[in-house]
Amino acid sequence: MNKILTSSMCVVFFCMTTSAAAANKIGLAVDQGFGITGQFDNINAFIGNDGLSADYIFNQGSFREDIPVNWYVGAGGYYNWSGRDNIGARLPLGLTFPFAKRWDIYGQVAPVLDFDLDKNDLKFKLDFAVGIRYAF
Repeated sequence: MNKILTSSMCVVFFCMTTSAAAANKIGLAVDQGFGITGQFDNINAFIGNDGLSADYIFNQGSFREDIPVNWYVGAGGYYNWSGRDNIGARLPLGLTFPFAKRWDIYGQVAPVLDFDLDKNDLKFKLDFAVGIRYAF
């Protein structure tokens, strides 16, 4: 567990230093449990008390100029160590709402192809995530 946490934090800090020109964001969220979320360029990353996840955002936009809500679509994966060990691939579909200077909240739903490593069981499910982030 400590090796996973240490490795994940090293990856997060590496991403923060290599993309200094991009709008990096960090905050708190509920995704794989409660934890820390970050956005670096087009990568959304999360590490929490139940697991970690990373998604590449391959398409994003806004609805209209007078509506301050943006949408995004990505692809990624996760590892969940809560209870049984699970890994999976997911396709997050989300909305972001900038509510103050440098602050946004987001929510996403993600269809997931989940593989239970303990039971060798493959299933389809939906995951949800919500969070708040600060851009720096």
